[in-house]
Parts: sequence; structure tokens; C-alpha cells
Amino acid sequence: LIALPLLTAEAIALGMVSGMIVAVYLLGLDPVFLWTNMVFYTWSEDVLMGLIKAFIFAGIIATVSCYKGMNCGQGAEGVGRATTQAVVTSSIIILISNFFVTLILNKILIYSD
Repeated sequence: LIALPLLTAEAIALGMVSGMIVAVYLLGLDPVFLWTNMVFYTWSEDVLMGLIKAFIFAGIIATVSCYKGMNCGQGAEGVGRATTQAVVTSSIIILISNFFVTLILNKILIYSD
């Protein structure tokens, strides 16, 4: 529940920094101009939505994994099947819940003006 939102925040920061490196060194853009526009056009609602979704998805992964792990069969084969089931079930639930979480967060965060 803690690691996935932290990993998401790190990925957002690294994405911005690596995009800036590519734009400055490969495309020859001015770093001050680029950073100013990057900060100006990056909406805080989008970053907040990404972090909230990461926290929700971490909860889904933890819940499904614990349930499948506690109800697995005996031996290595049972653990392997439970692991596969946990990954598939978590992926499907996250795919479906992503739609509804995005819908709800868009109503709350973006249209709350």
C-alpha cells in the first residue's frame, strides 16, 4: 500500500526529468523555457489522480493476493496456481475499476470548480 504510490511518484518525476534531458540535449530546447512550460501545463489534478489511483490499485493487489495466498493448495504447485490466479484476477479487477475510478475522480477533481 505504500510502495506502489511511491513508485508512481518516482516514475512521474523521472518521466519529467528524462523528457527534459531528451528535449534539451537531443532537440536543443532551452531548459528554463521547457521547465517553466512543463510545470505550467502539468495539472496538479492529473498528478493527484495518478497517486490516488496507485493507492487504490495497491489495495486491490494486496487484497486479492492475500486472499489467493491464504486459500492456496498445498505444495509448490498450489502456490504457483495461487500466484497465477492472483495476478490474473488483480489485473482484471484493476482494468475494470480503472474506468470507474477515473470517472469518479474526474467528476470530483476536474469539474469541482
